[in-house]
Amino acid sequence: MQNSLPTSTPILVIDANVAVWAVLPKIAVVSTVGRLAQWCQRQQPIIVPNFWVAETTSVVRQLIYSKAISVEQGQTALNDLFALEVEIIPLTLELCHRALVWATQFQQSKVYDSLYVALAEQRHAEFWTGDKRLVNRAKQLKLEWIHWVGED
Repeated sequence: MQNSLPTSTPILVIDANVAVWAVLPKIAVVSTVGRLAQWCQRQQPIIVPNFWVAETTSVVRQLIYSKAISVEQGQTALNDLFALEVEIIPLTLELCHRALVWATQFQQSKVYDSLYVALAEQRHAEFWTGDKRLVNRAKQLKLEWIHWVGED
C-alpha cells in the first residue's frame, strides 16, 4: 500500500461529483471549472473506472428528480460529461481485489469510492474527489495523493 505517489505524475482520477460539478457549476459545493480547465491546459490525462458513466448519469438524474436542474439542463449536462476527455478504464479482478482492501482501510460497506482509489493507486495517479469524509480518512492514513477538489 502506497502512502505517497510521485507529485510529478500527470495522470488524474476524478470521481463523479468532480465531473458533475464541473459541468453544472451552479449546483456545485465548490467550483471545479477552474481546476478542470487547469488540468486540460496542462494536458493531464484523466482516467475513470467504467462505472463512472453510470454514476455520473445517476447524479444528474438525482438532480433532475430533486428539481435542482431541469430535464433540459440534465440532458446538456450528460452531453457535457460525455464530451469530457476522460479515459474509461474497465474494471479488472485485480482492481476489484484492491478496492476490497481499500474499503476495509476506509471502513466502508461499499466499494465505489475504493474503486477510484484502487485505480489511482494502480496507475500511480492523483485521485480528486468531492467527498470530504473520504479525504479526511485518507489524511488519517497519510495518503497524500487523495485530494478534495475544493482544496487550495
